[in-house]
Amino acid sequence: MKKSLIALATLAAVSGVSAQTFNAQAGGSSSVTIFGVLDATATRLSVTGFGSQTLMDGSGRNQSSRLGFRGMEDLGNGLSAAFWLEAAVDPSNGAGSNTTINNTSSGDRVSLSTSGANVYNPQSTLGGRQGLTFNRAASVSLISKDSGEFRLGRDYNPAFWNYTVFDPFGTVGVGSALNVIGGPLAPLGVQAFPPGAAYPMVRTSNSIGWLSQSMSGFRAQIQYALSEQPTACVTPLTNFNTNTCWGANGDGKVLASRLSYASGPLSAAWGHSKTNYGDVAAVGGSLTTSVAGTAGSLGATSAYRGSYTQDNIGGAYDLGVAKLMAQYGTQNQSASGAANAKKMTNNMLGVAVPMGALTLKASMNSAKRSDSTGAVAGANEIGSKTTQNAIGVQYDFSKRTALYATYSTNKLTAGATTAGTLRANLGLAGGALAAGASATATGTDIGLRHSF
Repeated sequence: MKKSLIALATLAAVSGVSAQTFNAQAGGSSSVTIFGVLDATATRLSVTGFGSQTLMDGSGRNQSSRLGFRGMEDLGNGLSAAFWLEAAVDPSNGAGSNTTINNTSSGDRVSLSTSGANVYNPQSTLGGRQGLTFNRAASVSLISKDSGEFRLGRDYNPAFWNYTVFDPFGTVGVGSALNVIGGPLAPLGVQAFPPGAAYPMVRTSNSIGWLSQSMSGFRAQIQYALSEQPTACVTPLTNFNTNTCWGANGDGKVLASRLSYASGPLSAAWGHSKTNYGDVAAVGGSLTTSVAGTAGSLGATSAYRGSYTQDNIGGAYDLGVAKLMAQYGTQNQSASGAANAKKMTNNMLGVAVPMGALTLKASMNSAKRSDSTGAVAGANEIGSKTTQNAIGVQYDFSKRTALYATYSTNKLTAGATTAGTLRANLGLAGGALAAGASATATGTDIGLRHSF
């Protein structure tokens, strides 16, 4: 076996489409590579009026912490077979990370035995309880030097790449664009995900994908994910041939694509994905749904049918002395047969300035909800908005080891229609904001990252 460095720049640059593509290695002899990143951070989080928290975060706030295995076999005649396994690890406590069995909430339900009955609660996080799983990637590929790569398994959603490639903070840490789009700095409920969503923005299970070779700088990627629900399943959590229907027919099906261009200092890409939902939004105790913010008794369920769609574009231009980045995106959540579509738009401007071993970073992010009128669940989120400004510095001791610091401010403003459930949520127990009221969240990361 051999070891290799998997750095963020490499992840973003390999073939211009996906970190997990083997085209650049095709034609070599059979090999297996072990790789990874260990990134530990002292993080300080605070929210106006809601307290503060200092913690050791090992998820990776410069690069995501991970352990991976990849391999390739040259089959001859321009063909190669490959695999990719990648697991999230947390060096602060040694924990792994959970994964989902499909692309909606059924993959994150926890079964609790109460009087012989099962209670399904997708809002309960599995955390590290599944141990070390290959939640980041698990795929097998057939690669042709002429036809591109055909990939099966768990993989990144093609539309996610624009968010991370065109972000100077790489969608991790307190400077991440995901804090505004739908991450840990975002207010509860600002996301456009359906109730009980399994965060389909980032990764896709049960997928079949194709990545083209470069054609004059252009590359294409297409991904389709199976629902895996029986066609006879009409209502979630009903019986079908003595088995429980986790979701209705079509639940978890994904169709996504990406078209990218990279030549010289210019790179740009467009991404799209649509996830179909036919599952149950279950809430319990004081837990709240991800959109409506309404609580229910343990085990209370309601069927949700609809879709979650994301579209985005991004670009970067390398001036040599600085790299400029920009992105724009929309997220839509639509329920079948109801005029209650939820929409969020986001944009970002960023820059990375290399100065020898030192790199300076900065970004400005904003997002706003603009739900349709009518009887909208979570109508109090209409007009809610988030703005984030971030600055950071990274010092590279070597190609594998770096020390970094990032600081960000995130202003969250509730919608103006009613008193809202919009919360300034940094993992803290924040209170609800009144209509039109604002809260400011701040975050500081100081960390050490080592790649192998």
